[in-house]
This record gives sequence, C-alpha cells and structure tokens, in this order.
Amino acid sequence: MGFQEALRTCFSKYAKADGRASRSEFWYFHLAIFLYMFVAGFGLGIVGASDAQMDLAILFLLVPVFAPSVCVTARRLHDLNYSGWMQLIFYPGFLADELLGTGYVIYLVTLAVWAFWYSQPGKRAKNKYGAQPKK
Repeated sequence: MGFQEALRTCFSKYAKADGRASRSEFWYFHLAIFLYMFVAGFGLGIVGASDAQMDLAILFLLVPVFAPSVCVTARRLHDLNYSGWMQLIFYPGFLADELLGTGYVIYLVTLAVWAFWYSQPGKRAKNKYGAQPKK
C-alpha cells in the first residue's frame, strides 16, 4: 500500500476501528500526521504565534486527525491479534513528561517500545478481527 492509498483508506474509514490495518497503512498515515504537524508548526512559528496561540492552533489541527489515528491504531493492533484497547497502555508514558517532568526519558522509552511493537508483522492467517489486509 502506497502513501496516497494509505491516506485514502484511513480517511475513508474515519471512525471505523473494526478490521485490520497493514504496517504500511499504519506507518504512512502516522508519517502524514507528522508532516502535517511539522508544516503547521513551522507556519505558526513564521507568523510569530505566541505559546497560547500555538497550543490552541495545534489543538484545532489535531481534531481532524485524532479519530482516524486512533482507529488505524486499533486496526493495526487487530492485525497483531490484540484488542484495539491495548493502545491505551502507551498513554501514561507519553504523558509522563508533562505530568512528572521526567525530561523526556520516559517519553522516549515509550516511543521506542511503541514503534517496535507496531512494527511487528501481522498474523498471516485470518484471525478474529478479519482477513489479512493487503500489503
């Protein structure tokens, strides 16, 4: 699955968490979100937005991609034969720096584990979440 096809698939399944997602669908969509936020943050920096304005703008920019991101992550977990709710185990690690002031250590460790886990190949055969997704 290519970059554009992954974006089309994720946005066409905007709030659909059932089924399975391939690694390429998952990673291309998250790459698109990264690029989207990078360009938006760069643009906000160029116009001289204050910290409060940046936070508000980023919140509004995240709203359209939040549901597809959660759903593609749930579908990716289904491909690994896990419940989509398993993605919640990473949120405490991602929020640790904000809440505990750990200097990004817990965040970076969580990010590394998250990336490793979602990079695993999916189950080849049909599982309880459906047939194997196309590559």
